[in-house]
This record gives sequence, C-alpha cells and structure tokens, in this order.
Amino acid sequence: SFIDQSTMSIKFREEPCGELELKVGGLQVLRKAHKPGIPHKDEPKMAFSAEPLRSLAGRGCWFEMRVDALAGGEMCPMGLGFTATDPGTLKGTEEEPIKLPGSAANLPKSYVCGYLRSMYWNGEQIEVDNVFGKLKPAKTFTIGALATVTGGLELFINRRLVLSYSPEDLLNRIDLEQPLWAVLDCAGGLKKGCLIPDSLPPTPEEASAPEDDEATPDQPEGAEEGEETAEGEPSEG
Repeated sequence: SFIDQSTMSIKFREEPCGELELKVGGLQVLRKAHKPGIPHKDEPKMAFSAEPLRSLAGRGCWFEMRVDALAGGEMCPMGLGFTATDPGTLKGTEEEPIKLPGSAANLPKSYVCGYLRSMYWNGEQIEVDNVFGKLKPAKTFTIGALATVTGGLELFINRRLVLSYSPEDLLNRIDLEQPLWAVLDCAGGLKKGCLIPDSLPPTPEEASAPEDDEATPDQPEGAEEGEETAEGEPSEG
C-alpha cells in the first residue's frame, strides 16, 4: 500500500519527559546533569515520541536516531524500543503529577532493549547479547528499533541487524493493532542524540552487510557544532 512519506516524521514530546533537554524542534535530546541526592536508578531519563508511530506496510513500526555523544566508560549506553502505554496518561495533573519510573523497563506494556545485555519485555527481563560490543569509542553511530509485523523486536546499529527477538507465546508479542509510541531511555551513557525524522527500516541487504570499520552515518548539516561541549563537561542547561 502507498506510504505517504510526509507522515513519517517523528519528534519527542515535551512532556512527560525525564531529566532531559529537547532541542531542534523536539528532534535532539540532551541529558541534563544528574541531580545530587537522587539515586541514578530513580531519576527518569526517558523521552517518548509525540505521536504513536505509523505502521509501515509489511515492515511494522520503526524509528532511528543518531547518537552523537556518549559518556565514556558507561557499560549501558541506552535503552530504546516501544510502549503501548499512552505517555499522555503519565503526565498527571498540576495537583498530582505522575512521577515517571526511573527506567523504561518499569513502564507497563513496554518492549525495550539496548541495556547491558538485557531486554525488558512487558515487565520481564530477558538476557541478550551485548549489542554495543563492537562500537568504537567517541564515534557517531545510528541505532534503530523495529516492532515487526509478527510482533517481535529488532535492533539495528549503523543499519545492521544486531538483535532479533520474538517470544514463542503469541499472546506475549507486540500488538501492532494498538498505538505504539517510541521510547528512548538515556539510562546509561547517552548524552546527546538526534532523531532521524524520515528514516525507513533497513533493507535486507543493509541489515546483513559486513562490518565496515570506516562506515560512519551521514552527518546532517551542522551536526558537528557543539561537539566539544558534549565531549567535555556538560554544557549549561
């Protein structure tokens, strides 16, 4: 069926949003400095897509982002995936704001991977291989997640398939009939990243391409700006 490319654009929603700063019209996410006195594990650092993702005919729901800066030495750069929990219901009211959980793993009806050798599938922790093992330090990369038409989850780094999971229990698969929002959890080393607004899922050829040490994702105009502050101390925010 015909896919209207103009409807594929994605951005992060202003709220609810964890301890993050959104820039470039909701495309770029910057992690704020940690607040003293709050345990890291309790500080929410997640962002959601502003709208539910559209399902692409024959492929499923997809989003991709470019990671520009990681905190050195972090074993768990980030988690990303999908949630069927409407982020709008997590805002609460002015009198009773709802506190986001410290990790997207604790969001109901969520399917998130990319943590250190862990995937969280609707509340269940599943051990997986380390998908970030081959990343080179201080090198920009892209990462994308696909909720497949059969209800599984695939993760891609630099457009190559690095993880594929689908539970045997059909009732425990992702239901693509319900609205799904993108969720990014900057729980680990992710300091700066940017959504790729009109990205499409990798072709089978891209997904299975051999490792190319020199391959770097295309940098949009102006992506290099501010690289120094991202690598050094956090910029004021």
